[in-house]
Amino acid sequence: MPRFFLVFLAFGLFVYAFSDWIQTPTPRNLSKPVWFVVIVLAPIVGPILWILFGAVRGGGGGGWDDDFDRAPDNDPVIRRQFDRTRH
Repeated sequence: MPRFFLVFLAFGLFVYAFSDWIQTPTPRNLSKPVWFVVIVLAPIVGPILWILFGAVRGGGGGGWDDDFDRAPDNDPVIRRQFDRTRH
């Protein structure tokens, strides 16, 4: 049972780190090909190193632009257009 848990943990860490590596345009500390080698060749340690030292954190928002965070009724451009058409 512990062996299954370690294999499951290693596979989960690999999938997470690899998918995060694919989505990261410029990782921290090392180049992208070097991080690929670290993630693939070091089964548990590589993904943990990626999470701690390679992945870019912060920014949040899932890649959406700030303009999409605004509801239409709070958008100043739409409000101006609405005010013009009301009068």
